Amino acid sequence: MPPSAWALASRKSDRPNTASGAARLLLIRELHAKYFRFDSDVIVGSCNFTGAALAFKEPSNLELAISLEADAQTAAFEATVSGIAVPATQEIYEALQRILEAMPQMAAPSIASDAPRSDAPPPHASIPASTNWSQWIPTCRTPEALFDAYSGRLGDLTRATRDAALSDLLQVEPPAGLNRQQFEAFVAGTVLSSPVIAQLADFARTPRRFGEMREFVRGFDRPGSPTADWQTAMRWLLHFAPDRFAMHTANYSEIFEAKW
Repeated sequence: MPPSAWALASRKSDRPNTASGAARLLLIRELHAKYFRFDSDVIVGSCNFTGAALAFKEPSNLELAISLEADAQTAAFEATVSGIAVPATQEIYEALQRILEAMPQMAAPSIASDAPRSDAPPPHASIPASTNWSQWIPTCRTPEALFDAYSGRLGDLTRATRDAALSDLLQVEPPAGLNRQQFEAFVAGTVLSSPVIAQLADFARTPRRFGEMREFVRGFDRPGSPTADWQTAMRWLLHFAPDRFAMHTANYSEIFEAKW
C-alpha cells in the first residue's frame, strides 16, 4: 500500500506499544524516511519499524543510523508530518489487513482478461497533479468508471468523466497490470489513507445527515462546491469500501455512517 508509517515513541517501554499509549503510529504517503523520536532523542537512518531492525528478536539486523537531539528543526519536521498524516487506528489497520490478505487469492494480473498490459504506460502518466495528496478529495463522480480509465478504455467515457478519472488516478497511483478486483482493493486501501477522507470517516463514526457532512467538508476551505465534494467522496466510499460505510435515507435526508 502507498502510505508509509511514521512512529513517535517514548521511553515508557522497551518497545513501542500503541495499546498502552506509549507510542502513536501515523500513516503518511509523502514520507520516505526512517525517523524515530524517543523523548528528546531522535534516530534517523536505515532501520525499518520491525523486530529485527529494532533488535527485539534474534538474529537482528545490522542497521545504520545517526542520533540527533530534538530541536527546532526536528520539531518543524514533525509539525509538517503531523499536519498531513492519518492516525493508524485499529480500524484502518484491520481494513488494510483484509485487503492485503485478499490480494494473493486473486487471479494473477498476467492472466487476467480485464487487466491492462503491465508494460503499457498508464493513460494518466502525462497529466499534471492539480492538488496535493494532503488536500485531495476524489473528483470522478462515477467511481465505477475509474477502472475503465485505468485500463485505457477512455472512449467509453464522457470527457468530464475521463478528465476527472485520470486526475484521480494520478493521486491514487495504482501499479500497472491489476485486474478489476485487485484494482478496487488497492484503491480502497489508498482512499482510507487519504488525510481528508480519514477525517470524513472519523466524523461519520456518529451517523450524519447530508448537510452535516457537507458543512464538515466546507471546513477544509477547498475551491469548488462542498456539496459536490461530499457527494463524490460518499460515492467512492460506498463503492470501494461498502463493508466499512453505509448510507440510508430518513426524513428526506441521506444518513451516512462509518461502520468501524
